[in-house]
Amino acid sequence: MSITQDQLQFIINSDVEQMVSRLQSDKGMPLDNAFSCVYNSNIYKKLLNVDTGLYLQSADYIYDYLNEEMIHANN
Repeated sequence: MSITQDQLQFIINSDVEQMVSRLQSDKGMPLDNAFSCVYNSNIYKKLLNVDTGLYLQSADYIYDYLNEEMIHANN
């Protein structure tokens, strides 16, 4: 299956939107902090790297990794 750059960007943007929403609801983060948290994470860098295939996973799956990253960053 071949995916266009526009389709890839749509998938990534959708994942980011869902992760930001979860950070707001789960952790009570303000919108700007939630976006900052996602965009400055290592998991976001991996999401942008097509070779990882992370973009093929569900937003919940990716969020779990983001959450783990945040836990380890705070320890």
